Amino acid sequence: MSEMGKDLKQKAVDLLCLGSWHIYSRMSLDENVKFIQGAMERGINHFDIGDYWDHDLLNTRRFKEVADILGLRRESYRLGLKVFTNSTESRELVVKRMLDLLGMEYADYILFSRPNPQETMQEAVEAMNELVEQGLTKELDFSLWDAPLLKQAYDLLQSQNMHLPRFVQFQYNICRRDVVESKAYQALFRDTGMKLQAAFTLEGGILGGHVTRRRFEPEERAQGIWFPAEERNMARDSGGIRREIVRKVPRLIEVAQSVGLSPAQLAMAFPATNPNIENVLFGATKLWQLDEAIGAMEFALTRPDEVRALTQEFYTAGAEAPHLFDFNGGHLH
Repeated sequence: MSEMGKDLKQKAVDLLCLGSWHIYSRMSLDENVKFIQGAMERGINHFDIGDYWDHDLLNTRRFKEVADILGLRRESYRLGLKVFTNSTESRELVVKRMLDLLGMEYADYILFSRPNPQETMQEAVEAMNELVEQGLTKELDFSLWDAPLLKQAYDLLQSQNMHLPRFVQFQYNICRRDVVESKAYQALFRDTGMKLQAAFTLEGGILGGHVTRRRFEPEERAQGIWFPAEERNMARDSGGIRREIVRKVPRLIEVAQSVGLSPAQLAMAFPATNPNIENVLFGATKLWQLDEAIGAMEFALTRPDEVRALTQEFYTAGAEAPHLFDFNGGHLH
């Protein structure tokens, strides 16, 4: 490979963050070991291992098993955790529990959900900042905040010389553009210098062709209504646009094939062309999917204008910021 080719490959890999609700819980330990080893060999060493309410096998516990078996040096990878709104436990307690399960002293960053209804913004940012002060995380970053609330938090942190966030994780794909590309978010990126970690880039797999997937709610689990072991759950349909997104998948397949890509690759390439992008969060369980992801980033880096033109028709109006979710109880506020 030429030096130019190596440079492109490295830039493509640097754009990727491997993480999904069900990467680890859907594979055996042996499969996980081979998969993470394959990711590291390809240069993908950035992992999001936030734990979620809808599966029993904790990502933190499984990742520790894999890291121990592979003998991964802590400095050889970046690790992101997620702390959802929790009305009964402090952020410090939640983070320490995660780190204990990992057998680690710190996370490279922690994604924080919005304040719960029982606390003020001042209390919330102080609690987040304290985790950096204690050395439990190198960064505090944010997940799924709407722009005005995030600007309020940022201004408080800045005015009190506390640690500032580097990026916000938000749902962003070829269909769901309204929030991230809104005037409010564009102003936020411009005024703060924050970047975007694009999540939900495949709409829970739908944009990769898995059109029969649906969201399973916490109350359904209590009723015994649940997704098959070989499948996965997905985020809520904020704004009620998923049916329209599913309708567009056949056309997406056609357009992607016209340029030699899979629908998943074209969909993943789109967020990588955003000028404020920090990285693209993606889920995978197969080694070939890692190669597809790298290829998608290379396509985005070399043909960004074409990616934008090809995907313009898939924009779907109506995407919204999700309502506040209480990780402890699964309640919506």
